[in-house]
Amino acid sequence: MTDDKATGHLEALAFLVSSFTDNGRSLRAFTNNPQELAITILTAGLLSNSKLMLQPEDAVKAAFDIHSRIQRHVGNFQQMTFASNIENCFNQPHPEIGEVEGD
Repeated sequence: MTDDKATGHLEALAFLVSSFTDNGRSLRAFTNNPQELAITILTAGLLSNSKLMLQPEDAVKAAFDIHSRIQRHVGNFQQMTFASNIENCFNQPHPEIGEVEGD
């Protein structure tokens, strides 16, 4: 009896996943814009969290805010990494200038 019940739940879950993904079609295939994909994923995550109890409009606004904050932090990190790499570049000896023998 429990095997039949488990099979029914698995079939329902498989139907739900296949319906959401259009029978395995990637979510990336639905959107061409990476920002739109990020907002979609964030909105889905916010709506699926029952503790937040957000309305769809509020979830979309929050997703845009979260995405903006993430992009700002990523930009700052990339700038610091680039600046660090540039500083290290000037502190290293040039590979084309080797040590002169006899010095």
